[in-house]
Amino acid sequence: MEPLALIAGNGSLPRIVCETAKSRGIPVVAVAFGAKAGQSLEGLADFKIMGIGEAEKVISHFKDAGCKKLCLIGKIEKKLIFENIKLDMRTLKMMGRLIKKDDTTVMLAIIDELESEGFEIVKQTDWLPALMPAAGVLGKIRPSDALKADFEYGMKICRDMASMEIGQTVIVKDGVVLAVEAVEGTDAAIDRGCSLGGSGAVMIKTSRPNQDLRFDIPSVGSETVRRLAKNNAAALVVEAGRVVVVDLPEVISLCDTAGIALVAI
Repeated sequence: MEPLALIAGNGSLPRIVCETAKSRGIPVVAVAFGAKAGQSLEGLADFKIMGIGEAEKVISHFKDAGCKKLCLIGKIEKKLIFENIKLDMRTLKMMGRLIKKDDTTVMLAIIDELESEGFEIVKQTDWLPALMPAAGVLGKIRPSDALKADFEYGMKICRDMASMEIGQTVIVKDGVVLAVEAVEGTDAAIDRGCSLGGSGAVMIKTSRPNQDLRFDIPSVGSETVRRLAKNNAAALVVEAGRVVVVDLPEVISLCDTAGIALVAI
């Protein structure tokens, strides 16, 4: 059977895609961007570790394996753009054509490059189980009216930030924005916001208004909750039906234990 090509970043989602493919009898040929990304694919995919700037090498690898369909999934840190990474000539030409380097512009350029070689970029949701919860309180912790006010305020701010390609996470408390996720990523935004606001902060994660399901579905998971618990946060809020919650039963259990309200709105 024709293998699925997988470009894997960090996190649990590449592993879940591999498990889904395996359950369908479809082999996976993967490229992992870094050793950490590769660890999650052990025993689930035929993978090689390559650099984020090795476009020609990545394309040749998938062509040699006979892949046609390709899935892009997992977290690739935006700060890599500003680090001293090695770029091959193909990557340099692709990046040189870009006027902006926000997430969506870069990812669409990558997709165009892959499609020009005949690959079909599949939706991430085609290879994920139902991981986007519907609206409601998901655990045992019921939010107070004061927290609910922060939910509504924070969600509006978060949607605005996402629409401007700044980030998809905000940290709020008592109607004050403590941190907005930018190039540093979600974990650093949590630490920064909670250090400024102290205990009782709220994290909100949302999607972009026109989320392209071929890349960058926003997600939270158990590590997110552990970081919030370490910082004595009060709540984790996700946009219902548009944010992936990885390992939802474990996330609910961790939130309940830590006294964190888990809510989809």
